[in-house]
Amino acid sequence: MTQKRIAIIGAGIAGLAAGYRLKQAGMEPVIFEGASFAGGRISSDRVDGFVIDKGAYTIPESHEQFLRLIRELGLGDQLVETTGSLSVFVDRIEHKMKIGSPKDFLKYRLISLRDKKDLIKLFLYAQTHGKSLNLNNPSPETFKLEQETVSDFLLREYSPALLEYIAYPIFSDLFLGTPEDNSKAAFLSTLRSLARFRIYALTSGMGVLSEKLKDLLHVRLKAPVVQVREDREKGVWRLKTGGDHPETGEYDGIIFAVPAPVVPELLTDMPAPVKKGLSNVTYTPSLVVAMGLAKPCMDASMMNTFTRKEYHTLASVVLDHYKKGGRIPHGRGLVTAILTKEMSRRLMPEPDETVIQTVLEEMNKRWPGFADDLLFTRIYRWPHAGVQLPPGTLKTQVFLRDELEARFPTAAFAGDGLHRASMEVSLKTGYRAADRMAETV
Repeated sequence: MTQKRIAIIGAGIAGLAAGYRLKQAGMEPVIFEGASFAGGRISSDRVDGFVIDKGAYTIPESHEQFLRLIRELGLGDQLVETTGSLSVFVDRIEHKMKIGSPKDFLKYRLISLRDKKDLIKLFLYAQTHGKSLNLNNPSPETFKLEQETVSDFLLREYSPALLEYIAYPIFSDLFLGTPEDNSKAAFLSTLRSLARFRIYALTSGMGVLSEKLKDLLHVRLKAPVVQVREDREKGVWRLKTGGDHPETGEYDGIIFAVPAPVVPELLTDMPAPVKKGLSNVTYTPSLVVAMGLAKPCMDASMMNTFTRKEYHTLASVVLDHYKKGGRIPHGRGLVTAILTKEMSRRLMPEPDETVIQTVLEEMNKRWPGFADDLLFTRIYRWPHAGVQLPPGTLKTQVFLRDELEARFPTAAFAGDGLHRASMEVSLKTGYRAADRMAETV
């Protein structure tokens, strides 16, 4: 029997996972990627002996399939547990806590005893909802929980401190957004997952996973897909690429592993409500600035977040030496700054010099003289970094997933665009897309 031809658009973790699953099933898909590297935000750079994670920088314990894949690929010896420490800075005072430590939480001085009791109640409240907080498979109860934003919910029921000192750091770091951008359901689901919060890193950088998968698969880099057409009469997909691999090819099945708004730009022949729904999926952009230092920056946690009243540029700052491993030359330092949603959007089109100057102003505010130790900077721009879940999004996602599957039986859609933002979710959707191809093509 003739081998079926499968095309995958996008070599982020969703596309790579789909390709890996299909290869395990005996198929040889072709993965097209417009960038010069694979992995998307799960990628790394090497600069003068430094290993820089360009986007995603740690792996939570709850990412079970992600961790399983790392071990399956023979990379388990590179997994190291980090300190898992978090500091929030208010009025230049550091409030430090080890995530997942009840003892540290009880000593945490940033919020009052009453707020701590309320947060415990919220955590227990989230636990009682069980499967209703599975945002990837929502139920009618889930839809009820997504009817208001996190900020409206907390300001109505609790003190502003929980909004500013708990919800804002969570959403600025994990979702790259704000509590105003996301629903109560998203907040409760995240709180529920914090019951297990050991944090891991890869000693050679997050990109080692993407590179390993790329080497196992047929990945064409610098090959952006510019047009996709379905020929139902012949039962094939026509795919046109540009870049270093300009061609037009025919495929029996296709997997879209690109941000949701990109899909209708490539595949214009789809129902108007679906096209509109995909185009309206809300992402936040993210600017990541890595800074090599002449000496390590030691007086803080691995993860550091800031209040939005005092800091307008920095959402979180990662001190990379806490990830362990040989990622930093001896005696040197490496710091990664993730910018706020507002500043990422504003600075995305600006030149590197403007971005660096803006970041250093707030880095010097927190760590006086920081710029004096600067050896180099690297800037990474991610236009579609974090999917946001404002009220009503989950119901829309279910509609879009059902409509796409019914309209395009030999196509599949992977990635976090129709789910929640997470490396684990991207991986799982890649697997599911591959399974659909194996069954239907």
